[in-house]
Amino acid sequence: MARPVVSGVLANLAVGTLFGWSLVAGQATADVGAPASTGTAVFAAAIAVFTLALLGAGRALRSLGPRRLLAGAAVAAGAGLGVAATGQHPLALWCGVGLLFGAASGVSYGVSVGLAARSSDARRGTATGLVVGAYAAGPVLLGLVAPTAVAAFGWRSCVAGLALVVMTLLVCAAVLAPADRAARRGRRTEAEPPPGRTVVLLWLVFAGGAAPGLLVFAAAVPLATGRELTPGAAGAAVSLLAAGNLSGRLVSGWGSDRVGRLPALAGALAVAAASVAGLAGTTAPWLVLGSFAGTGLAYGAVSALVPAVTADRVGVRAFPRAYGRVFTAWGCAGLAAPVAGGALTGVDGEHPALVLVAAVPLVPAAVALLLLAHRTSKGALTGPAAT
Repeated sequence: MARPVVSGVLANLAVGTLFGWSLVAGQATADVGAPASTGTAVFAAAIAVFTLALLGAGRALRSLGPRRLLAGAAVAAGAGLGVAATGQHPLALWCGVGLLFGAASGVSYGVSVGLAARSSDARRGTATGLVVGAYAAGPVLLGLVAPTAVAAFGWRSCVAGLALVVMTLLVCAAVLAPADRAARRGRRTEAEPPPGRTVVLLWLVFAGGAAPGLLVFAAAVPLATGRELTPGAAGAAVSLLAAGNLSGRLVSGWGSDRVGRLPALAGALAVAAASVAGLAGTTAPWLVLGSFAGTGLAYGAVSALVPAVTADRVGVRAFPRAYGRVFTAWGCAGLAAPVAGGALTGVDGEHPALVLVAAVPLVPAAVALLLLAHRTSKGALTGPAAT
């Protein structure tokens, strides 16, 4: 594995722990005297900052280089988690997790996928799958150790310990990352602007392809119980959703290097549609559990394939700026998903078809994918990037 890919894996493994915030959010908000809803609001703020930071990372990457950005992210993440662990006021959570750790996570993610995009066409899918898979693996690993650790040492000590782990991983990632920056002032080094139509089509694919997964993630337990699963089976459904997300990122990237990026994306959209249909069907436990796993698989695949396709289409030099714009689709879908998910929490056996609303965004995503394939068929690209 090339050093830049290892750097991206380490960085995303570190900052992906942002998605484990819910493990301590309840205790943290109660400890600082904040309302219970503050924990969710802080996470929503972190996601918004994440998206904005990734959007700005594209231009900063050319002027500062991956190594300096990751080093800065290490400082911001360590400081943010440190403030959250030691602060006695609700503002400590907002600034520490919502602002600083959210920004560090967005910058690190942007740098990491940019490093994966530098891989050759034949290996880009695998590299991207490993890097974005590491982001999903972070909260999975955290979830295995956090409950026991928090019970034994308290949430503040655990967050402080996490700060050290995150900083260490990011520093290691910075050391492994290339230090390249744009040439000195006076030489024209700015990359060509990414094609606007291509960015719009990729935006639609990302937003529509990710929306069903984000919606189910936002309302997983109510949907599971609404489909008449027992509490134990509902917990298994959530675990299968997370496992599908992780495996989808890893397997789809590797597979796209062999069958082509667009066929792999088409397969992911088809799996997402079939899984939503399964959630709207009978309440047979095997079908519901399989649908949860399929939804996670499709979401993970879209998350891995869209950055790879973006690099294929716009080139490595334009990728950081282009993907920053494309990624805003995830931010928009992520903000809309809880609202739609909340409307579906009342879905029960009498109205299962209402779950099909989760499949609506797949329609524009499929149309956009067809348009991308049409542009390819006209001879714009060749090899894995063209398929």
